[in-house]
Amino acid sequence: MKIDYFAICAHPDDLEVCVGGIFLQAKRDGLRTGAVVLTDGGASGRADSHNRKKEALAGAEALGLDYFSQLDFPDAALEYSQIVIEALIPHLRACSPRVLFTLHPEDCHPDHVAASRVAEAAAFVAGLPKHSQDGNDWHYEALFYFAADPRTVRQRPDILVNVDSVMEEKLKACAAHVSQDVMPYAIGLSRSLGAMAGCEHAEGLYLRRALVLQSIQGLFGASASL
Repeated sequence: MKIDYFAICAHPDDLEVCVGGIFLQAKRDGLRTGAVVLTDGGASGRADSHNRKKEALAGAEALGLDYFSQLDFPDAALEYSQIVIEALIPHLRACSPRVLFTLHPEDCHPDHVAASRVAEAAAFVAGLPKHSQDGNDWHYEALFYFAADPRTVRQRPDILVNVDSVMEEKLKACAAHVSQDVMPYAIGLSRSLGAMAGCEHAEGLYLRRALVLQSIQGLFGASASL
């Protein structure tokens, strides 16, 4: 399976809240999308891991993801470790994603920091000859970061993407996470970023590394601004 946009998240709802609009627009453009959630999501106190997994599947379906998997590492105790890296690598190899998205390494939640480091390491290691016995010489083109908490990440992202046209669908995906009540936060975040982008709702990306990135416009179209 060849996936164009692939997100590596710490928790159920990270994708929907932060870059759900970007992924919905990608689907509209005919791209294939996927995601892996690293934790069981059971530490919030609002729902156990079983129900969080149900919500995660519903959110993935609402986004129209072509590939989705949720791992069982403990919520609020995710670690940057070889065990987590090795657990993620088979999903990267299976999907051969072109563009990767993950949480910002300076986000407030410790799980987000760990997920960011795991994603970087797994994306690098997965491309080494050790993991290339399937004959697929995979290397990603670009790696983007999204922030769930602007309190700890610099305010203006490198890229702002107008998501007005898919905001209704994004909120439906957010609503799948019934136990977490993320919709008010998702709306507030998208409006604050929209104010920076000159539209009603936007999502933000931070760029630290791109291997074969020729054009931001080529990836996100006219809805993106720098």
